Amino acid sequence: MESVHQLRVSMPDIEPEVWRRIHVYSHTPLSGLHAVIQVAMGWDDAHLYEFGARWETYGHNGKEASAHTVAQMLPEVGSGAGYVYDFGDHWVHHLIVEKIHRPAPNTHYPRCTAGRRACPPEDCGGPLGYERTLRAIRARKGPRYRELREWGLHKYNPATFDRDEVNRGLADPKSIGYPEPAPWQREVVDLSSLRYPGAPAATGQSVDHPEDDQEQSPDETGPAAEVVNALTTGPPPTVSEAVDAVLEALSKVDEARVLLGVALRAEQKKTGASANELAQRVHGAMSRPLVLRALRNSD
Repeated sequence: MESVHQLRVSMPDIEPEVWRRIHVYSHTPLSGLHAVIQVAMGWDDAHLYEFGARWETYGHNGKEASAHTVAQMLPEVGSGAGYVYDFGDHWVHHLIVEKIHRPAPNTHYPRCTAGRRACPPEDCGGPLGYERTLRAIRARKGPRYRELREWGLHKYNPATFDRDEVNRGLADPKSIGYPEPAPWQREVVDLSSLRYPGAPAATGQSVDHPEDDQEQSPDETGPAAEVVNALTTGPPPTVSEAVDAVLEALSKVDEARVLLGVALRAEQKKTGASANELAQRVHGAMSRPLVLRALRNSD
C-alpha cells in the first residue's frame, strides 16, 4: 500500500531555528526529496548536496540519489538523517521521521504543513556569514549593508515563511523553474532491486497532518545518534588532515572565483552588459550574489 513520510527538516546551526514539516511519498527518490527540501526551505538549488544516514551517503560524492528512496534511507518512525546543501557555506539540515501514514484523499503530495522563519540568503557565508548579514540589516549601514543593497537583499526578512507559497510551487513545478516531471515526480532508477521497508499496512497509521503552524516537539528519545554529517563516509580524520583538506578546498574555491571574475569582466567588456544583466544570464548555473561578488573582485 502506498504510504507518506512526514518529515521534520531543521537547521541546527541557526538561531532562532529554521524548520519545516513536509510530507512526501515514501517511494520518492532522494533526488526528489532534495528538490522538495529546496522548495520548502526557500533555497535556489544552485549548489551540490548530500544526504547521510547510518554511515551511508547519497548525492554528490555518494550513492546515486535517484536510485534510492526516502523509505530506504529513513525506514521507520524515529529514523534520522543529515542533509548538507552547498559544500562551501555548508548548510546542515537534520531530518527526522515523525510519522509514516496513509495518503489523505484528494490531497496533493509532496506538501508542507508547517514551518518557521526564512532560510538564509544564498552564498551569505554559512552560519557566521548569516549572523553578519542579520547584524548589517539591523544596523542599516556599513560595507556589508552596501553589499546587501547591491544584491537586493537589504530587505531580507528572516522571520518570513509562507506555507501557501511553498505548496503552490510543489503543486506547479514549472512556476518555480523545474521542468516536468519534477525531481519528486520521477521514479526510482531501478525499483526491482531496491525494495523499501516502512510502508504502513492497510490498517496502519492514519493520516494526521493538520493545516497549522504549531510546533510539535520530536521524540526526545529519537534518532539523535543516527543523524550524521552528510560528508562522513568513514572513520573521522585527524585534526591536521581535516585542516589540510579545508585549506586545499578553499584555495581551489578562491582560484575558481578569480577565473569567474576574469571571464565575467571579459564578457562585460565585450557586450556592455551590466553586472545585474550578467548575473541574470547565468542565474541558472549559480546564485546571483556569487556572480556579483566575482565581478567586484580584482584579478
